[in-house]
This record gives sequence, structure tokens and C-alpha cells, in this order.
Amino acid sequence: MSQHMQTTSSYATTFEDPEYVHPVLIAGAGPAGTLLAFCLAKMGVRPLIVDSNPFTDHEYGRGDALLCRTVEVMKSLGVGETMIAAGNPIYERTYWDMAANPPACKTISDFFPAALDIEYLYALAIRQGLVETILSDGTKELTGAIVHRPWAVIDTRLDADDPENGPVVATLKSQYGETREIKARYVVGCDGGHSKVRRSLEKYDVTLNGDAHDSVWSAMDVVGYKTDFPDINKVAIVAGQHGAIMIIPREDINGMNCMRFYCELERDKEPSLEDVVATVHKVFSPYKFSWEAVNWFTIYTVAQRIASKFDVSDRIFLAGDAAHLHSPKGGLGMNTSLQDTHNLAVKLALVETGVAKRSILSTYSLERRMVAAHLVHMDQELIQVYAAHGKSEDPADLQKLLAFQAQHFAFQAGTNITYAPNALVDGAAPPHAPSAMAKLIGTEGLVVGRRLLPAPVKRFSDGTPVRILDAAPCDGRFTVFVCVGDLNAPGKADALAALSDTYHRAGGLYARLAGKGKGDVLRVVRVTTTPTQSADAVALLHGRLGLRTSSAVAGTSTPALFDTAALYSDDVAILSPYVAANAPAAATAATDVLSQKVAAGILLNPVHQKWDIDVESGGLVVVRPDGHVGTLARAMDVKAWERVEKYFEGFLVL
Repeated sequence: MSQHMQTTSSYATTFEDPEYVHPVLIAGAGPAGTLLAFCLAKMGVRPLIVDSNPFTDHEYGRGDALLCRTVEVMKSLGVGETMIAAGNPIYERTYWDMAANPPACKTISDFFPAALDIEYLYALAIRQGLVETILSDGTKELTGAIVHRPWAVIDTRLDADDPENGPVVATLKSQYGETREIKARYVVGCDGGHSKVRRSLEKYDVTLNGDAHDSVWSAMDVVGYKTDFPDINKVAIVAGQHGAIMIIPREDINGMNCMRFYCELERDKEPSLEDVVATVHKVFSPYKFSWEAVNWFTIYTVAQRIASKFDVSDRIFLAGDAAHLHSPKGGLGMNTSLQDTHNLAVKLALVETGVAKRSILSTYSLERRMVAAHLVHMDQELIQVYAAHGKSEDPADLQKLLAFQAQHFAFQAGTNITYAPNALVDGAAPPHAPSAMAKLIGTEGLVVGRRLLPAPVKRFSDGTPVRILDAAPCDGRFTVFVCVGDLNAPGKADALAALSDTYHRAGGLYARLAGKGKGDVLRVVRVTTTPTQSADAVALLHGRLGLRTSSAVAGTSTPALFDTAALYSDDVAILSPYVAANAPAAATAATDVLSQKVAAGILLNPVHQKWDIDVESGGLVVVRPDGHVGTLARAMDVKAWERVEKYFEGFLVL
């Protein structure tokens, strides 16, 4: 019997005993659902994933690119290189005025400016289906969990007798009419814009609020294309009297080149594929486009809507398109969805593995709904800018889209998303005014609630150049960076010894975690400005501080806090992403070598300088498993560590 003739679901549909309580049920295996499953699997939680559609519905089209912060997240999860190899990096944007005579390219710019300070300054064109495949394969490899198709979650409800602690009951239905009920501690709706999970939450007063814009757009992927249009390797906005089109050069599909067209359509008739093709030819004229086939095509009316709540009692959650709807113009649909579930997965895993209190789950809605609200507001403006682009004879109007993009670069890239104080973002961290060095560079330094800034370092054990971000992968652990400055500075060895004693003291945070078998929840990483080839530093490390191994200081019963396996040298000079080479005269008048180099656009100790950590006083930086700074102290004394412990005591199970 063919698949199309079957009347029951012959796919794997083992949902355990009806009384078995699954840790996390994920409804929807799109980007949001597959990343949630993969992150949970990475952190020791086996999810149950269901999806109502066959994978062929997701294989092509849909989401089209990963932006900077999302690529950074994928790298932290160990799948970034796979996705980069499968995708097509796009480094530049261009804007064409087709109403000019002859048509002309008006502006060319980097996709993202260097001042955003991120290592992946491009858009990675990669179709949604490839992203889902890579993540699903990773989940299966880690836990054996697969996507159960074709099942939809059609209802969810809290336990009537014990809504706070009892399992969530979910009703599943296959496309062949079969139904069954299962239980889970948590349910996450990642089932798209028409989310059945969200609709099932109407009984808990969850609503979808917002408006539909009056413009109609299409998205079309063509393969095997040929054209004489010059800018086919860049994202191009092409505007003229016949409308505006955005093109995105895609990764190859089935051995053929691929291009995506986003095209505005007339609102007063039912648009068709033929209408879209005709519009493309009119807008690009006198340039010609031809192709072998249309690989994927859709028409949509732009809507900006957001769910009134992203969770019910911290037990049933919404993520991605199930929680917020907007146009694809900012390239943020798939990216925001992925970052939603990256945020949520970390918290669910910390709770499920007994590391953190369940109260941290409320921070998901606090953090991600704020991002979604910003995105919806930005999208409302962007759609109107796009719709007006190229329809005015005023040259200044042609610059409005470029100006809008520049204004929102950091949000699109994901580099300025800053979570407000909550249980995982320390609102009691001492206020910080940028140092003279930070002002000279032109940076704020690290900001509590924002992502960790990247920098190159050398591993002290062997001198290998590495990324400091690689020292804090997303594996469910919190990373404590101890920035020590110069190891050879007077008094630094005493300060390190005192910090080690405080860290390991009886009754301290580490001792309590270790007593529960959770000592590895904290990963301690050390960063020094001292070069790896400093003989004095090596003698200090292997002698007084006993840093040869991570087990114990030789001859004593005190374990070493600082071992060379996680000690890095912050002496890799880089060109500053913040300051131009033509520094102000006042800056170039600096007398010390460090300031002179900075004024010339060179950072000698990029970790300390970017993070705005004084090399003399040092500092402690706590990074959450999702890469955001939880708290920091610009000192490395006993009081600083006690402040760090107070942060952890607020949410860890001790």
C-alpha cells in the first residue's frame, strides 16, 4: 500500500505507557521544535517530539537564513560548522533604483558593520529544512528520540487536582483520526502560526493580539536561474515604479543554484504564481531573469501579532510562530524562533536535571516576550518602509530603507538583546561607568543580561590560538570567568590563593554543590594577560599555585581552583572593531603603550579591554548556559566571589 493510500499512521508511534510522564512534550518539529529537542538532548533530557506534517512539507522553502547571533548559538551547540558548510554566507547588501535612467545601484554596504563585534558578520542563507535535519539527526544520535509523525497536539490542560505539580495532559491526534492522551511535566507549542497548542490555551485566557497590514507579499525560490542582473551574490533591494523586490542568493538545491524573491503584490486581486513571475520581470527590466523551475512558492498577507502570554503556569509554553507572527522582511522569523527555544531549553534542562528551582521558568516569558514585542514593532515599521521604497521621486526617500536597516542592525544581528533583571540576570550587580580605556575604545564593556563578547586567546597549556567563546559552550553549565590580569603583578598570587580558599571553603557554594554531586554545574575559566611563554608565570603556576592539574595542589589537601587546562592568555592583539584608525588627537596623546595602541585601533588584551575589566583589579564574569552574562564583578577578591555566590543561591537547588 502506498503512503498516500494508508488510513492509519504506520510511523513510529510509541508513546510509552499512558501513565508515563514524559519530561518535555514538543509540539512541532520546525526550527523552534528541533532546536528545543536538540538542546534538551545535549543537556541530558530526552524529549518527546510530534509533528502533524510529513517532513516533505518542510524540506524546501520557508525560513531562509541564519543571522549572526544564531550562528554563534549553533557554534556553541557544536553544529555551527555543519550549518555553515551547508549554507551560503552573504556579506553585502545592495540597493537598486530601477526608476533611474539607466537603472543604478545606489548603495552597497556590509551586511552588518564590524562595530557589532561578532565573529559572523554575514547572513547564512540556509533553508529551514536543512536546519531541521541537522538538529533532528543530532537529537536522535544523543538520545534516540525521533519526530513522531503525523501527530498534532490538539489540546492541553493542567491537572485538575494539582495544576501546579500534576502532569500536563495532552491530547494527540493523527492525520488518520487516531487519538490518544499522554502526560508530560512540560508541554511546548512550537507548532507554527496556526498553533493548536495556542488555541487550546484560550481557556486559560491566552489570546493572539495585533493587526494585519494591508500589503500582500510572495516568496518564491527558483533553481537553475540565469540573469544579467549584476548583484546576484548579494542581498539586493530592487525598487522601481512597478514595486519593490528583495532577492537572496540561496544555497544550491539538488546541484542547481537558487535565488529567493520576496515580492509585493497588488491587493485588489487574487495573486497567482504567474502574477509574481510577471512582477519580477517588470521590476527587474531591462535586466532579464530565467530559471529551470520554481522550487517553492507562497503568498501571504503581512500580520504582526503576539500572544498575550508565552506560558500558562510555567507548565505549557509557546515559542516561535506559535507565540508571535510577523513578516519575513527582517530575516528574523526563524532566528527569533530558534533563540526562543534556545532560551527555554536551557531553563527546562536545569530544572529537569535538578540543578535549578522551577521558579526560573518564569524568566522565559519575561525575556523572550520582550524580544518578540520589539520585533513586532520593528516589523510594522519595516513593512511600510518596504512598501514605500521606490515609489517616490524624492531621492531622500530612497535612503529611508537603508537608514532603517542601519538603525536596527544590532537587533537584527542579535547583538544588543539585553534581558532585564530577573532571577537569572543580576539586578543587584554594582552599576558601572565605562573606564577611560572603554571610552577610548568606544565600547560599553560587558552588560549584564547581554551576550558575552568574543575575543581570540591562547590556551596556556599548549599555546594554541582559540576563541574565548569556545571556553563556554552551551552544555547546561554556568561558566565563571576569572579575569586575573597579569599573573606576575605584585600581590596577584596572594589574591588568587585567597580566592581559591574562599571558593573551596566548607559550607561555600562549591562545597554544597559537590555534596549533591553537582560540582560540575560551575565551570571555572581563567584569563590572564600574561603571555604563555612567560617563564616566571609558568614557575608560579606549577609552583606556589599548584596549577599543574585540576585535582589537588601537591602536598596539600586543598584542591586547585586554577588548572592550566582552562587557563587562557589574553595577549592576542587584534584590530578593534569599535575604533577607527583615525583616532581623535586627544586619544593619540596617551602616554602608555596600551592606550597608544588602542588609540591607533589595536587591542593588545582584547578580553580585558572589550569586557572592560581592569588588569590590576581583575574581575569575575558569570555566563549563563545560553551565553548571556548573568552577573559580573569588576574585582576578584573575596567579597566579589561572595556576591557571585549570592547570585547563584537565588536559583540553584542547594
